[in-house]
Amino acid sequence: MGSRIIRHSGQGQQIVGKTTGRLIQQAVAVGAALLFAGCGTLGDTVVVESANQDSRVNVLVIHHTSEDFGGSLHVLTEETSRPVSSHYLVPEPFDPTYDDRKLKVYQLVAEDQRAWHAGHSYWKGQTKLNNVSIGIEIVNETYCHRAEGMNTAETADWPSDTICFYPDYPENQLTLVIDLVQGILERHPEIEPTHVVGHADIAPQRKIDPGPRFPWQRLHRLGIGAWYDDDTVIRYWEQFNRGLPTVLQMQEALHVYGYAIERTGEMDEQTGNVLRAFQHHFLPYRVTREFTVETAAVLYALVEKYYPDDLPPLLPGAESG
Repeated sequence: MGSRIIRHSGQGQQIVGKTTGRLIQQAVAVGAALLFAGCGTLGDTVVVESANQDSRVNVLVIHHTSEDFGGSLHVLTEETSRPVSSHYLVPEPFDPTYDDRKLKVYQLVAEDQRAWHAGHSYWKGQTKLNNVSIGIEIVNETYCHRAEGMNTAETADWPSDTICFYPDYPENQLTLVIDLVQGILERHPEIEPTHVVGHADIAPQRKIDPGPRFPWQRLHRLGIGAWYDDDTVIRYWEQFNRGLPTVLQMQEALHVYGYAIERTGEMDEQTGNVLRAFQHHFLPYRVTREFTVETAAVLYALVEKYYPDDLPPLLPGAESG
């Protein structure tokens, strides 16, 4: 396998061509000889590009802003008491704070720089996802109302004390998002389908974006992100109608797929929050925060498709570690 030699000079960087291992050795030897000869200046620098490297980016995170364009742009670009940013911001049409007649993608942070969008986060064994991700903020004014007097830790449960309103994502906005994501995936092939996620997926205890109206299945049909196969879901649905896996096994299945979840064996609040994120992503028409037969069937279909080697211990009748 050949490598590329890149020559740096005052006129910039130039790819000279592909070389064999012999030519690389010669280039390195010449460079070493010049260095050891005690030259006062390096002059042109010959760089031999190693095959042993990859991109720092392996996760793509989709957000919604819950604010209009003007407010979002301010929060994401100005110094504030709680500084945040994202790599991209996609406006919403008919937003009175967006005065350009044509929708355009705004790049706020270069892709090779770290944006501050993920916060406390986890996905598939990785924490501090700002270090390894690209973040896209989509202007979408989702808002939630929490009942007065019900903000204590004991009662701060999303279904009982909070009602949320999720606007649709307009078609021309989605077209921009899809084009943007396809370009990102071309530039960063290390991003696997299961690593195209929502903010709620990587922070399910505190985030709900991009919400149940974001069209994940449509993106999958265009080659973006992960989705299940219907036939596999039907097979598991028929099996699980005769008996579900244990709560512990289903918690482990969520963890195998990528979610941060404590395997307690109990149907507790943190499990409900993870299930809300999972259902927003894969079952947006049936968000129950519970291990329903349909939820389990979709979850196991995804694990079988993307992580088949991890599946056997998760099945009913198997011991879960």
